[in-house]
Amino acid sequence: MDGITEMAYFLRKNWDLSIKNGLRLLDCTPGPLLAFSGPVTIWPEKEFKKLTAAFVRCNKEAWQLSPNMSMALFTFPKDLGGSQIKLPGAILCSATWGHLTRCCQFDDGTRQLAKITYKDALDQHGCLDMEDLQFEAEFLTWDQASKNS
Repeated sequence: MDGITEMAYFLRKNWDLSIKNGLRLLDCTPGPLLAFSGPVTIWPEKEFKKLTAAFVRCNKEAWQLSPNMSMALFTFPKDLGGSQIKLPGAILCSATWGHLTRCCQFDDGTRQLAKITYKDALDQHGCLDMEDLQFEAEFLTWDQASKNS
């Protein structure tokens, strides 16, 4: 979050950057950073909404638009007039899917490590299957968010 906030500030402060260079900078920094670290972070809903708003703010700054500009311009599909930027949800899904694909595709120990981690998580939380584990993770995320509120 701090890095993305700093990026928005940097873009605001450096309006002498061309729009193209501002967008290129965004392509190279927040998205890849989130793809690298985001899938292993628990994101409570409140924090995830802040993260999404920060991504949109960075894009508004890169386009040199007012902060009051509608978010729809960025999130709508291209065929509906939007720029269809990659929001954190899409980045995390894509990165997680890539990790899972790698686990299944290569025999480099990653699959075995994933199986061990999965079994340990089942044992630790007293779950029987993935559905129970997902429910438990959702509950723990909600519980953690309510403690932080």
